[in-house]
Amino acid sequence: MSESSPPLRDDAPARLGEFARDYYHCADCSYCVDATWAERGIDHVCPTITHHRPVASWSGRGYLLAARAWFEGATLDEQALAERVFACTGCGNCESVCPIGLRPAQIGATLREVLVERGHAPPAVAALRTAMRTHGNPYARPAASRADWARELRFSADHEATLLYAPGCAAAWPAQGEAAAQVRVMQAAGERVAWRGAADRCCGAPLREAGFAEEARQAEARLASDLAQTRVVTAGHECVPGWRHATAARAAVMSFGAWLHEALQTGRLSVVVDPALRVHAFDGCAARRPGDARVADPLREILELLGITPVNDARGSEYAVCCGAAGSMPAVAAASARRMATARLVAPERADAQTDVLVAADARCRAHLGDAAQAAGSAPVLGLAEFLLAHARVGTPT
Repeated sequence: MSESSPPLRDDAPARLGEFARDYYHCADCSYCVDATWAERGIDHVCPTITHHRPVASWSGRGYLLAARAWFEGATLDEQALAERVFACTGCGNCESVCPIGLRPAQIGATLREVLVERGHAPPAVAALRTAMRTHGNPYARPAASRADWARELRFSADHEATLLYAPGCAAAWPAQGEAAAQVRVMQAAGERVAWRGAADRCCGAPLREAGFAEEARQAEARLASDLAQTRVVTAGHECVPGWRHATAARAAVMSFGAWLHEALQTGRLSVVVDPALRVHAFDGCAARRPGDARVADPLREILELLGITPVNDARGSEYAVCCGAAGSMPAVAAASARRMATARLVAPERADAQTDVLVAADARCRAHLGDAAQAAGSAPVLGLAEFLLAHARVGTPT
């Protein structure tokens, strides 16, 4: 905190002091609210503003100003603030476009944690927490069905395996086809894949995104017990940070997309795809997420290695608006989350509608977009592994 910053009052949340530099350096440019810059491929920034509430207080700038006021000792309507910050997907786009490197997305995440601690989690978020406590997943699916996706698969014993596969909740339920396909692709490359079966658990990512930081840490701690492998591959990008926290560098943790990129680069996997196939690359927001939640998404690099040029321009990939699958948005505003997904699909009337398939590297995005595509009559949506098994010849090099 600079010498000119006002002192932290006793009744203000002390943790908000971490962002004092951000409060007093904001230039009020509003890039994080609704930036549009065709030359850089920026066509709006905040999915909440665009598809949920077109009011600045629902944006990254709104979170920053509210946190500053609270930090300075102002009395806020904490329920009204919770309504806003829990409608954030946490995509990090507001931080990506900030010209001076401020952290509005991280401020929003901290506000969610503080509001949870003060008993202001919205009912839908509280229900998500109950689902996690009761069923071990955010979808309130029976815990016993977590293994259904793997019924037709064979796995290696721990002492023989080269990696541990962690499907995560999205792949274990709404994106089961992608989970099974990922295992088959890794096995085709010669990997001996282990899976925990009935002992498989959620990494805690849904809890962390919803502001339940302590319960997320407890979930992460459970992951590390009896870890026999030194490599972990997750189906979902949101699972990578939790596994990294849990293993504390004792294991190399990567998403399936990162594994596939490495396997193609090193020649461990042979893939032959029809070069005439028209593929729309779904540019996710994993690489822009705040703090250590950021995970590389090499989708376009993978397609390039396969000899595929996506039909959609890469110019806007860095600032693509979130599809609505992330954060607590699907729980608190399901209709808005669906609008976000539909806006990212290949609509029949669009110029790039001549598309055979939309490919998403993250299991959670694949599940969310897949549901919306069926309703919108869009091009089909597949995960990376589903795409390879459906449209390519996959195997070990000869």
